Amino acid sequence: MIKPSIALILLFSLLPQPGLTLITPAAGNISNHPILTAQGDRELTEEQFLQRVTVRITSETNRGSGTIIAKKGDNYLILTNAHVTRNTKTLQVQTYDGHSRAARIVPNSLSENQDLALLEFSDTRDYSIATIAEFTPNQDRIGLEVVAAGYVAETGQYRTTKGTLEQVSDRPLREGYSVGYSGDIVQGMSGGGIFVDGELIGINGRSAHPILSNYIYEDGTKPTDAEIQQMRAVNWGILLHTLLTYIRPEILSAYNLPLPPVNPDIETTAPTDYIAELETKAKGFTVRIDSTSGGNGSGVIIAKEGNIYTVLTADHVFCEKIKGTNTCANFTYTVVTSDGKTRNIEKSTIIRQEGVDLAVFQFESLDNYPVAEIANYNPNTGDFVFVAGFPKIGQNPSKWLFSGGRIHDKETGLIQTRQSDLSTQQSGTLQSVASLTGGYELVYTSITFGGMSGGAVLDSQGRVIGIHGSSETAGVTEIQLGFSLGIPISTFIGLQERLKVKPQLLTTAQPQVSPQQQQEIIQAITGVIVPNTNAKADIWIERGGQLWRLFRFEEAIKAFDEAIKQNDPENVYLAWYGKGLALFELREHQPAIEALQQAINTLPKREDLKKFHSSILQRQSVVYRFLGDFSTSAGREREARENYEQALTVINQAISLVPNNPNYYNEKWSVLSELKRYDEGLAAITQAIELAPRAAWYVNRGILYYNQKKYELASDDYNKAIELNPNSAMAYNNRGNIYYDQKKYELALADWNKAIELNPNLAMAYNNRGNIYYDQQKYELALADWNKAIELNPNLAMAYNNRGNIYYDQQKYELALADWNKAIELNPNLAMAYNNRGLLYYNQQKYDLALSDYNQAIKINSDFAEAYNNRGNLYRRQQKYKLALDDYNQAIKINPNDAEAYNNRGNLYYDQQKYELALADYNQAIKINSDFAGAYYNRGNIYYDQQKYDLALSDYNQAIKINSDFAEAYNSRGNLYSDLQKYDLALSDYSKAIDINPNYANAYNNRGILYSDLQKYDLALSDYSKAIDINPNYANAYYNRGLLYHNQQKYDLALADYNQAIELNRNLAMAYNNRGNIYYDQQKYELALADYNKAIELNRNYGEAYANRGILYAILGQPEKAKIDLQQAAILFRQQNNMAAYEKVMQILQQLGG
Repeated sequence: MIKPSIALILLFSLLPQPGLTLITPAAGNISNHPILTAQGDRELTEEQFLQRVTVRITSETNRGSGTIIAKKGDNYLILTNAHVTRNTKTLQVQTYDGHSRAARIVPNSLSENQDLALLEFSDTRDYSIATIAEFTPNQDRIGLEVVAAGYVAETGQYRTTKGTLEQVSDRPLREGYSVGYSGDIVQGMSGGGIFVDGELIGINGRSAHPILSNYIYEDGTKPTDAEIQQMRAVNWGILLHTLLTYIRPEILSAYNLPLPPVNPDIETTAPTDYIAELETKAKGFTVRIDSTSGGNGSGVIIAKEGNIYTVLTADHVFCEKIKGTNTCANFTYTVVTSDGKTRNIEKSTIIRQEGVDLAVFQFESLDNYPVAEIANYNPNTGDFVFVAGFPKIGQNPSKWLFSGGRIHDKETGLIQTRQSDLSTQQSGTLQSVASLTGGYELVYTSITFGGMSGGAVLDSQGRVIGIHGSSETAGVTEIQLGFSLGIPISTFIGLQERLKVKPQLLTTAQPQVSPQQQQEIIQAITGVIVPNTNAKADIWIERGGQLWRLFRFEEAIKAFDEAIKQNDPENVYLAWYGKGLALFELREHQPAIEALQQAINTLPKREDLKKFHSSILQRQSVVYRFLGDFSTSAGREREARENYEQALTVINQAISLVPNNPNYYNEKWSVLSELKRYDEGLAAITQAIELAPRAAWYVNRGILYYNQKKYELASDDYNKAIELNPNSAMAYNNRGNIYYDQKKYELALADWNKAIELNPNLAMAYNNRGNIYYDQQKYELALADWNKAIELNPNLAMAYNNRGNIYYDQQKYELALADWNKAIELNPNLAMAYNNRGLLYYNQQKYDLALSDYNQAIKINSDFAEAYNNRGNLYRRQQKYKLALDDYNQAIKINPNDAEAYNNRGNLYYDQQKYELALADYNQAIKINSDFAGAYYNRGNIYYDQQKYDLALSDYNQAIKINSDFAEAYNSRGNLYSDLQKYDLALSDYSKAIDINPNYANAYNNRGILYSDLQKYDLALSDYSKAIDINPNYANAYYNRGLLYHNQQKYDLALADYNQAIELNRNLAMAYNNRGNIYYDQQKYELALADYNKAIELNRNYGEAYANRGILYAILGQPEKAKIDLQQAAILFRQQNNMAAYEKVMQILQQLGG
């Protein structure tokens, strides 16, 4: 059995060169203003304080300094350089008061190869602790006054030196060196602190003008010669931020050190050939838009006319709202092109569109910049995309980012997002489906940051398919947790006249990339580096969200767990929520539900979090629903129902909190459908349509109508979906299913072709089109489509089931069995796969296995008429006629138009010699299906048995007309022609049957009988022997060959064949009779008598057996018995109109005096 698949729409870089700036040192002295010690017991001057937190470190080989940064009980923690502690056996620490004591290295304290070390010493005395600065130096801090402290190696004297912050490198040098400063650093001061206003920002490590210029970046690359010269001119230190970032979390927590202030940044891997080509192309047409507010955005060059370039960007890049208002602030803007040139943007060139987050502007230049190619098509779920732009993360300068990911098709994407601000009034955008406010319809996983707004969303060929504008934030925070959002290029195309611009390079073709290119894209996406260093909870949550987008779910869970450990009441609920999302993707449904419940439990009770509360509940519903599906597939129906009921409870709670989110009603429809509460489901999906008339909702309502066989209503909804979204492949796919069920095959094929054209990766469309090809006996095309469906979706059970059917038809039984096994493995509730496998077992005479599969199919689907019909066939084969009749009746009750069931019940009645009932069923089967060759054939057999040869011949002719390869019909018509002594026609039909099926033993046997009647004994012998070769268990063929040998007086051969026939069929009366004749001729009268007795026992109407036994009784001198048998033979021969035999028997009786 082949079934179509229905599509449901439900809820699943090159880094810049470092900025190095050289500043002339400024003069000044160490501040003597009073400050508090870390213990706050009394006031000290800055100079006194710095000395008290600085220690001298000595060993048998080294002299250096250190800084006391923390205390736990009587244990003090010292930060110094790793090179101070290398190759030492003992370490001594001397504090400002001259006391020395042994110190120990804290083992495994740092997780990276940094020139940092931590020491501990114990002392009951109270020492000052360095105050850790709350800021991390960056380019904006260049010029700050710094003080460096430490002990001189040669004299052991404490000293400080003043200088200024000269360089801050975005790319640290090896061992963590990233800050350059002036001042007189001498040997022994390594490990001493670098202070700004008495607060520790880092430690010394390398002095200026070293003998060796070992300046290498962490990634192994080298600065330029000019940069090295700048680096040599200053001292280099390691920022405290580096320590706090890489120190083991347990030590950080034990000593109550602060978490480092870090940004949620990522790092992309070096691009390979194809990715590098795409990125280079994107860099050429992407611009940065800088604002006097300090922020920036991105844009894409889409047209050039003369020296005038037109750039497409996001409207909010130019409309930076004044806080608390909808008014745009009056900032000015510049555009930075790929060559680094900056130009002012004239406000008169900016054109904005109300209601849509798009804008264009122009700039003039004699330089030549590439123009982006625009692709106007609807991307499909799973397609690769890249977002190009200039993120500005924290206070760092903006940088280039080319971020890969995957996109959802428009309909599915808007279901996946938590956003509920759907709008259908797009102020002339010509949008045909509801979108999020601002025209957002694209939902994708690319990791994006502020500053990338207005940048291009590119497909896998580097063509612009949208404009990036936003990312989902969670709760009331700015923490990114969800998808990135963009505006499709189709919206811009609809607005091009209003925006007074026409793109120059426009295509509608889907992207074409090779498997190698696809592999490079996947490697680029999965190879993104997400830091796992120490950070505050909000950063860990963002990292978890980034890893979730990258499909690295186990790593995402670890990140969310780090945030959960910190238990920040302001955001721990987000960590639980994110963990729930990641667990769900790993199909760990119960832990996902528990995590989401924890998100609800820890959610602050605030009115402004109501929407987020509802989104957690909606996600819980989805997980419960999937858990219900899992329980159903495992056959745990009660458990499944409980999960669906729980899903319904939580989605209703979500709706009570936010009653205007159509996504929630769609989810409710999904749950109610599983509960088979179709009327309520209809109300839910209709409510979604009323809130936002999107194609997705019409598709889903169409599914509901389709399952209820309300084809006209379903068709109306699919038509509406296509009207709203002409690119909805799923709407075409599902409408094709309706046409298929209505036997409108050309329309169905057209719709499935269209679905595949729109989405070449839509596996179910290939599966469904394969059904059409199968029905049309275009088996190669069907097989190709099912192979493609399985390639695209290796978990599509229906495709395996259908492919198994074609293998079965091709007699590739092992392949068929493997496919049906796989279909059942993937979907243990796929009743038709059990039914089909049962049919295979039935034909292999593995009746127990077949019965088990038919029973399972019926258990799964109690209305599965075909399974009842097939089980009835099995019971009939086992002569369990009552059970067979019950199954045929049930099949007919379920489907009164099931011609197969009527035909098979007719066969059962035929077996029981209830010919009138059989005839009635065959007539009904033909009435239902006038092209049912098998029913004509079977009815012909009844007419043949009733010697209504004209009617039989008519039916055999019709069966052959319908199916010219119907070997059985040719064989039976041959029997009829033989009876009518039309031997040439009979011979032609037997030969035709054999041509069609060279392994048709019955046809060889019947042709052998004909040859024997025509006295063509050699041909007859050949055919009987061939029938036996084909079927060594064919008793009639042995009997017929034995009869031939018998007539040829080859008694030993005849006897062997009669023996074999009887061995195979103990009820073959003729074989007993003829064997008795051989025994009679051999004067083995007792054996002959036993055989005649057995023949008569088996067939009380067997005149020849009575006659033969009567003659034997006469030979044995038992005339009375002989007369009785001969008289019975005469009666039977007369009744059977065998007058020749009758006359012969009567002559014998006269001889016996009877």
